[in-house]
Amino acid sequence: MSAAPPSPPPAQPAFAGDPAWRVTRELRDGTRVVVRPVTPDDREELRRGFLALSPESRYFRFLGVAAIPSDELLSYLTSVDQRDHVAIGATLESPDLKSERGVGVARFVRLEGSAHTAEAAITVADDMHRRGVATVLLRELLRAAKVRGIRALRAEVLADNDTMRAILERAGAVKVLAECGEGTIAYDLAIGDDREKEPSLFDVLRGAAETMALRFRR
Repeated sequence: MSAAPPSPPPAQPAFAGDPAWRVTRELRDGTRVVVRPVTPDDREELRRGFLALSPESRYFRFLGVAAIPSDELLSYLTSVDQRDHVAIGATLESPDLKSERGVGVARFVRLEGSAHTAEAAITVADDMHRRGVATVLLRELLRAAKVRGIRALRAEVLADNDTMRAILERAGAVKVLAECGEGTIAYDLAIGDDREKEPSLFDVLRGAAETMALRFRR
């Protein structure tokens, strides 16, 4: 029997930029995680999390950008304005409540020249896969995006990635640019309030992983 889905989040304000914002969410197995903004103080925790990823996860999310994250990359990932580049993390508190461990990060970056469209990505610690962390982060990221006027997520995938392109097209994503440069093609998927669209949004995020990786490489 499959585990029950995460309980619906209580009616709490979406993340609008307040650094003190916190929400507690329950995963499928009853584990509680705290979702909060990423800050520059998270640099070392993010470095630890990066190094803890499996080689497969690291390559998929970062396309081999580095074996060890550079200080410049860590600054880009943690020193965000929380307006055009928004990053939130899911954390677990230690049993003694004296420390926390990051188990997932979600972010979006508003596109230049397109105020209502953003690239987005979610990364979850390998040992926390299939427990609902990504779903929790997706829901909070979408709420934060809507507050900032984001209406669509964009995935810029490699033109020769036929598998990912087929997945995006089945999800209802619309090709918006035939060629974006560097051998890539862009797709947009409108975001809304219907949770039935979540699987499609996850498909876009899978494609957007390539987008973020290309951004990191640049």
